[in-house]
Amino acid sequence: MSGGSEKPIGDISRLAELSGIFARHGAKSLGNILGITPYPDANITPEQLRPKSTVALLRDLGPVGVKLGQLLATRGDLFSDEWIDALASLQDRVEPLPFTSIEPVLVASWGENWEEEFTAFEREPMASASIAQTYAATLPDGSDVIVKVRRPGTAARLEADMRLLVRLAGAAERRSSDIARYRPVEFLQTFGKNLTREMDLAAEARACERIGGYLETLGAKTPTIHWHLTGLRVNVQERLPGMPASQIDRSTDTEHNAVFARRYADAVLRMMILNGEFHGDPHPGNVFRIAADKVGFIDFGAIGFLSGARRQEIIRLIFGIADEQTEDVADLLLDWAGNPAVDRGQFAIDLSQLIEEFRGTVLSGIEFSVIFDRVFGLLREYRLVLPPDLAILLRTLLTAEGFVRPFAPDYNIAEETKPIVIQLLSERFSLGATRDQLTKLRQRLFGLSASLPDLIDTVTAIARTGAIPVKVDPSSFEQLDRPQQQNQSVKGPVVAALIVSAALLADQSIVLAAITLSLALVALVRKWN
Repeated sequence: MSGGSEKPIGDISRLAELSGIFARHGAKSLGNILGITPYPDANITPEQLRPKSTVALLRDLGPVGVKLGQLLATRGDLFSDEWIDALASLQDRVEPLPFTSIEPVLVASWGENWEEEFTAFEREPMASASIAQTYAATLPDGSDVIVKVRRPGTAARLEADMRLLVRLAGAAERRSSDIARYRPVEFLQTFGKNLTREMDLAAEARACERIGGYLETLGAKTPTIHWHLTGLRVNVQERLPGMPASQIDRSTDTEHNAVFARRYADAVLRMMILNGEFHGDPHPGNVFRIAADKVGFIDFGAIGFLSGARRQEIIRLIFGIADEQTEDVADLLLDWAGNPAVDRGQFAIDLSQLIEEFRGTVLSGIEFSVIFDRVFGLLREYRLVLPPDLAILLRTLLTAEGFVRPFAPDYNIAEETKPIVIQLLSERFSLGATRDQLTKLRQRLFGLSASLPDLIDTVTAIARTGAIPVKVDPSSFEQLDRPQQQNQSVKGPVVAALIVSAALLADQSIVLAAITLSLALVALVRKWN
């Protein structure tokens, strides 16, 4: 389905607009930092910025500014409470465009006779955000649907803004070592990729189906996508029954409210820890209560992804804090921050004191928001910055906890995480997972076996002489003792064959594979002697 194209915005013209916005807000300090002002100050520090004026500026920048501010509001590792409160005030609600401005997008997507696709189409939007507006409609088969339409001109402005912001952030990094520590270019590049994905309404629909397939196994529901009407700038999806969680009366039917909230939180945690791909903004407006306590999720524009390695690190952090493994937690946080030069000993002491505050309560009575607040304070003190891909995870966790507590005050998201983590660990070390690992090992060993004899000979030479050979004179082989040479030349392939045999036997018998591998090790040791 054709979605039309948007005329690109030139960097120079958009930079002129940005300069006007900065001037209108009197943002001299921020302009200095970004290198926009013609005569920037030599010494620049982030402390010169004011939260309220910066938030007003972000709001005027448009979709990029609003989305960026909302994400920054979750970065307690970067900003103080004053900044977080100011950034959290940014709401992604804008004045709707008139339908006369939206209809050309529908015409470009479905043709001049687009109204024939529906038996009813309400021209007043249900909601209007910085990226898209949504409308209620009915298909010829009687299905009630939501039509989400991207606001015209949004993509072109976003692309221009992100190009400029990344360039300006690079200039700011070069001008200020204080700012460079926060890695703004890396952060903005990650943010830009996520925002570009959010702009693609077909990508949102695909994410809805992918994550929805997993949520269905948990008893949760996501909208059905009508693909014949869905494209880059428009998507049409089922209108979920029930009501948004934001409209639930907390004072009535408290028992079902608590069950609903717990099912919601369980789905969010399992999406992150077990599925890896998850809804990145599960606030009450994006969550539906269906029937008594069934959970529904809508709006998969913002999604998060955690690799297997990152999920293992998060589990390591959770259990490291719970088991008071200060050194392990310190190693992980410093690794996330890029291992900067800090007083590691003092950092470990401060971290130990922080963990001591949670002794006996981390997995049984403390709120995640409290843990994050304390950890973020320590990170700010040592000027350590978390990787950008963790920002959406933290936002989702805090959103989930803030959602659940009004409905189920005794709910503890940290405690509920424990059985899910145990399930992940049991799956990770199951027999099937072990076989998969052995299969991968066998494939790697096949590749290694071809060069193993030469590799063993080289390693042996290094071990005996303590020097790395660079050039070998062919005539030197004549000086070798021939019986010894023949003996060595046979043992190399034997070792390689034994290792490959062990890999082949791994799927059939772990015991036989272990015995074969042991013989290979014995042969290898004898070769060295």
